[in-house]
Amino acid sequence: MKKLVSKWAILPVLVVVLLLVDQWTKFLAMDRLTTVFARVGDRALAEKIQRFYAYRQVEPLAREPFDVLKGFWRMRYAENPGSAFGLFGMWPPHARFIFFTVVTFAAVAFILAAYRRVREDQRVRQIALAVVLAGAMGNFTDRLARRYVIDFIDWGVRDVRWPTFNLADVFVVVGVGLLLLTDGRPLRLVAGDPKPGS
Repeated sequence: MKKLVSKWAILPVLVVVLLLVDQWTKFLAMDRLTTVFARVGDRALAEKIQRFYAYRQVEPLAREPFDVLKGFWRMRYAENPGSAFGLFGMWPPHARFIFFTVVTFAAVAFILAAYRRVREDQRVRQIALAVVLAGAMGNFTDRLARRYVIDFIDWGVRDVRWPTFNLADVFVVVGVGLLLLTDGRPLRLVAGDPKPGS
């Protein structure tokens, strides 16, 4: 019988790849949806990447939104100091940073504890938890660097718009969705998971 790749080999690879994809798309958002690099004279890709984390509060330099699917999907640069739907965005910056740091560390601890309990043959659950972890780490990387999250995907119909989001948010939603679709059992953090089919 063919031996399965260890779940502990899958986790770091998937998290690092998705984290890099998330940060790359946020770099592209800053590059294509704002004028910050042009204003300061950064032209070479290496220059732009090097200074990507140095620039702060560039939302006033945002270009007009770019329509991907007119009337429904557009790309626009936004800086979100809060969470989904702008929650906690009005808190003082220091309190907000502490709050999101504690929440992120608690989420990471929960995900790793749940991942430890997942069996080696439960690939979908392993991938789902890794995807959620990558999403949490992607937005936390933004908060560490800037104290806000870069969002750029804007969906809606006419005047009804979904809050602007990013790929890290997509990873969290997709990962949670996969967890709900696996086998219907809740994640357990203690011994005693029922055997498959029970």
